Parts: sequence; C-alpha cells; structure tokens
Amino acid sequence: MHKITSRLSLLALPVLLSACASSPETHNATTDSAPVATSAPLRETSTAPARPVAARPFRDNAPTQYTVKAGDTLWGLARRFLNNPAAWPEIWYNNPQVRNPHLIFPGDQLAIVTIDGKPRLTKKLSPQVRISPLDKSLPTLPLDMLQAFLNYPQALEVPELNDAPQVVGSPDGRLVLGRDDTFHTDGAPLTQDELWAVVRPHKPLIDPVTEEVLGYEAEAVGKALVVRTGNPATLRLQESVREARRGDRLVGLPKILGQDLKLKHLPENISGMVVSLPDATTRTAQWQIIALNKGRADGMQAGHVIRLHQPGAVVKANNTPITDPRGDTREKDPSLLDWSTRDVTLPDVNLGDAVVFLVYERVSYALITEAERPVRVGDCFSPADKACR
Repeated sequence: MHKITSRLSLLALPVLLSACASSPETHNATTDSAPVATSAPLRETSTAPARPVAARPFRDNAPTQYTVKAGDTLWGLARRFLNNPAAWPEIWYNNPQVRNPHLIFPGDQLAIVTIDGKPRLTKKLSPQVRISPLDKSLPTLPLDMLQAFLNYPQALEVPELNDAPQVVGSPDGRLVLGRDDTFHTDGAPLTQDELWAVVRPHKPLIDPVTEEVLGYEAEAVGKALVVRTGNPATLRLQESVREARRGDRLVGLPKILGQDLKLKHLPENISGMVVSLPDATTRTAQWQIIALNKGRADGMQAGHVIRLHQPGAVVKANNTPITDPRGDTREKDPSLLDWSTRDVTLPDVNLGDAVVFLVYERVSYALITEAERPVRVGDCFSPADKACR
C-alpha cells in the first residue's frame, strides 16, 4: 500500500470507530411518538425562528468534558451544562461524522467546543466502548416517573366525554365491578377484541382567566376488552385500578411516550396558569405533574420548557404627602386629612422549571423538573427567559 494511502487510513480509523460507537447501525432515527392528542410525531420541530445563542450559555461550573452515565437524562445534562436548559437545541451540535448525532447514549463523551466562533456542546470524536445496550438512548425526562400517569387518558373534553360509550349494566345486575367481571356499554359501536380504557370524569378543569371549562380530569378505572360487539356491547374488565360502576366511560388508550422528546423554547406569545395538581392537593414540588390551561390550540407542544412563577402580590403604598410639622401646629380632624394609597404589584416569584410532555386540545401536562418553591393552582407560567407579565 502507498505510504500516503496507509497514513490516511490510519487517520480515518478513530472517526469511523467513534461514529459506530456513538450511534449503531441497528438504531435508526425513528422512535416512538409522544402521547399527544394529535398524529404529529414527537420530534417535530417548531416553525418558530431559531433564537440567538446567549453570550454566556454555559454554567460557570460546567465540565469541559463529561462521560454520559446510565440513569442520566437529557434534561439533567442540559441543567449540568447550561444556564438555560431550554437553549439546548441552539447549543447542541449535531456532528455530521456521528450517525444519529441527536441521540445520546451512556458511554458517550460530551465536550464543549468552539464552532464558527460560538461555544457549542457535542459528542467527542474518539474511540470508545459503549457500556449499555445499543438501543437505550437517553430519555429526555425520567420516564419511570411518568409511565403510571400515562397508562390512562388524563383530560377529556366535553364533546368527547358526551360521545364516549358508557357502562350501563352487567349480566348479573351487579352495581360494582372488578377484574374479570363483564359489563355492557351503550354508545358508539365497538370492534371485537379491541382494548379500551375505562375512566370516570373526576373534576372540571376551569380556566382561571376566562372561567371556561377546558375539560374534565379523568380517574383511571381499568382496561376492558370487547368480547361482543353490537349495541349494547359486552366487555370484560382485564385490569382494575378501582371498582367500575354505571356511568364510567370508555376512551382510547394513550400512545407510549418516546425517549427522544426534544426540548424546545416556549414561544414568547404563550403564557398561562396552573389549573390542577393531579398528584397533590394544595401544592406540589419537583418531579410531580401539573396541568396547564393552554393546549394544542394555543401552540403548546410536547418538549416545551416553561418557567413557573408565583404572581407578585399587590400591596398598598401610602400616597399621603409628608408635610413640615413646623408649618401648622393646629390640631386637625383626622377625617379631614387627605389619606390616599396606590396599588403596587411586586415582581413575580420564580418557582422553578417544568417540561411539557402531554398535550390535549386545550390542556397540557408538564413535569416539574426544578422546584425552588412549592407550586400551587393559580401560579403562572411563561417562557424560561420571560416573566408572566
């Protein structure tokens, strides 16, 4: 072999090894869709113009290199490196020499580099050995915290609720049903051997601004299989979370949440309020779920990063002018004094961050990823670099 050819082959070897290790042939770019009430894929990018990269995007204590470990998440990496985790799409560099460069695996080495004069984060090109199965790319969020929540639909719009088949009785006339019991439904035609979620309308989700009913939160009852079609149809309760009863509804099962949920900036024209705390009664904290009064109709998408705020309190400021006590020493009737006040709105209080993972037409659900203070119903949200007002 010619000396020059041999030398070029040796130089190309680390790049080829890195490309194979960073993204194997068996792992392509197509992954599961997000559980949204639409057919849009989870990795669909926003049509909003890209934001400029901040002058100091990286944290002061960000490592210059980091080896990804099992148990890491994309959100955790974003928090480790960036001042604003929502800026991940602008900071991450998809190295063209790495197959599927947007996917990150345990064992990958990340490094802060300068590209075209701008600091970026990318996979380091060096030979490496993967320490986990080839198909286990990092999830954006801790999926184990969401799976139980995502087993059943969480929000039902009023038209959907009214059109859903409902439990009307059982063959033996029982009023309360459990696992393996059969029951009859009335409503839309069902398909043989189809699996349905059985849910119970729980409480209305009311927009605190417009006072509109955005939908109803649903309590999970179980999953039932169609054993006889027709109207009424007959189903068998295959999974039971709580006892089923008349009036419970049948709705479709949600889609599975994919691992590669992409972090996105929330558009500047979207802000709203927390309308429900499914996992709590009055307040919630990190790694718990909140419901928001904005949905797909408002431009919300799975992956949007939001900043949570407690609206600033309105306080009274005394407007009464201070006079020179030496000018008039006569005693005055207090009722005749010119007492006046004005309202002063204090700044919003930063509560933390959350990532939207489930989107309905008028309601969204987000996982609190950082919590500095408890979050309550009525708190507001906005883009990560903006205030609510």
